[in-house]
Amino acid sequence: MSSILEKVPLQRLRNGILFFLIITIILFCPLYGNTSQNQERSDLIRIRLSSPPQGYQMPEVFFPHDRHTEAIENKSCESCHLKKENVFVFKLKRLKDDGFKNDKELYHHTCIGCHTDRRDQGLKSGPLTGECRMCHAQNPPYIDASQPFGMDKSLHYRHVLADRIRSVDGEKEENCSACHHEYDKALNKTVYTKGKEGTCRYCHKQEKTEEVRSFKTVAHEDCLNCHIALNLENKKAGPTNCAACHALAKQSKIVKLKEIPRIKRNQPDVVLLSTWLKDAIESGKPSLQFVEPVAFDHLSHEKQVENCRLCHHESMDTCTACHTRTGSEKSKFIRLEQAMHSSNTSRSCLGCHRESMKSSDCAGCHAQMKTGQLDKFKCNPCHTVAREALRPLPESNATRANVAATAIKAPSANGPTILDEQIPDKVTIDIMTDQYDGVQFPHRKIVQALIERTQKSRLAQHFHRKTTSICSGCHHKGPSAGAYPKCAACHGMSLQTQKNGKPGLLGAYHGQCMTCHQRMGIEKPLSTDCKACHPKKTVKVQQTALF
Repeated sequence: MSSILEKVPLQRLRNGILFFLIITIILFCPLYGNTSQNQERSDLIRIRLSSPPQGYQMPEVFFPHDRHTEAIENKSCESCHLKKENVFVFKLKRLKDDGFKNDKELYHHTCIGCHTDRRDQGLKSGPLTGECRMCHAQNPPYIDASQPFGMDKSLHYRHVLADRIRSVDGEKEENCSACHHEYDKALNKTVYTKGKEGTCRYCHKQEKTEEVRSFKTVAHEDCLNCHIALNLENKKAGPTNCAACHALAKQSKIVKLKEIPRIKRNQPDVVLLSTWLKDAIESGKPSLQFVEPVAFDHLSHEKQVENCRLCHHESMDTCTACHTRTGSEKSKFIRLEQAMHSSNTSRSCLGCHRESMKSSDCAGCHAQMKTGQLDKFKCNPCHTVAREALRPLPESNATRANVAATAIKAPSANGPTILDEQIPDKVTIDIMTDQYDGVQFPHRKIVQALIERTQKSRLAQHFHRKTTSICSGCHHKGPSAGAYPKCAACHGMSLQTQKNGKPGLLGAYHGQCMTCHQRMGIEKPLSTDCKACHPKKTVKVQQTALF
């Protein structure tokens, strides 16, 4: 053998080995799912059987559902799913799980059997026996691009209007009972109660329990079965494929209604929020505590959100039903003050407001402001009801609602408002000029543009009632004796950032201006277009006569 190798040139031997390796990779890598061309799909179902035996290492299967539906000639769900009480159960050929071993055998028998039948008919088919890694791939050939989908107010009202969706008893004009129900422990069954219609997610959580199906299961079994039943009656209905709901391109084409009536759940228009006031009325004793109550415009907030669950995340009850002053086991001991003011969740007032600050109209200023700065101003804009308005104590709900409504309608005490002529028109920034001319900063134009942007949002209007609040976006240290200090008053000429994080003057100017342009989507001038702000100096060459 060694004599043969000695006669083969070393370079030819290397080329032969390399060719063998390339052919091996080409032939076997697709078999084991190591493809680099991963396809984005919005119809992937991750098949993971429950309670696998210890040491079981086969990866889960990414199953492209719509692709299989399109391959079936009759396009019928009955090819893979069984019915219970005339509705499909969306498990493969079974009504309930039957343990890991039995379910695994069922999948292999059903899937591989179908693939084999199609292969025998000369049709395009999937993996066969022995080609395990085609399905159980370490690196699946698909990328899950499905988008979350929920029923917003527009889609909800379209279902309310649909005469094809009837109430449970088929007689009532309203069809809410077709979908909404709650569990009656005494009767041990679900019943419909008018006025208590809430989101399905209140009972059907992300994970299933012994008594309740998961929300994912409910949404697909109930919604799809309704759509399928209407299609069988040749009636217009919603989609029955995955991409129609979960593909981003399809979601953008869902018809949005312009006029949507208010969803009525016995909710108030306005609420006077105050725990000490409630305690004082119930006990008949004056409270030793006083924080200005909040006049909450419930109706206005309803219009800004797509569903009630954004705030009422566990039930349609009031916040104080769970979040008490000291916290309760029901609220996981999250106190009312924490629930309202936490900045770590969009469910709280403060957290939701901060999410709104991320919009392009707000982010230019707010993305650069420290949280501590906002905290100085967070109380007064909301806690506005003065003590005088609560004498005598408003004991009835109607009286408290009137107090809240009066506070909401009352003109705010704006304080000093800067007139246009008081805003400097242009400001020349030339303290650091060398080879460039000073920047002619269109100060008044920018202030007016910021004020105009606040008019797009009622929330922004509320918190920017003082014109001077606009100024704090750039002049973040606030006015001194009625005048705003220049940047150089705090930021020095050094190019080094101080230990407390304060940048030098050059960094302060560019960080403030360029970041604002980027966050607010300002394209003219671009934040990277230096010459748009900094005209280069014209160097005059002095000619000297030689003779």
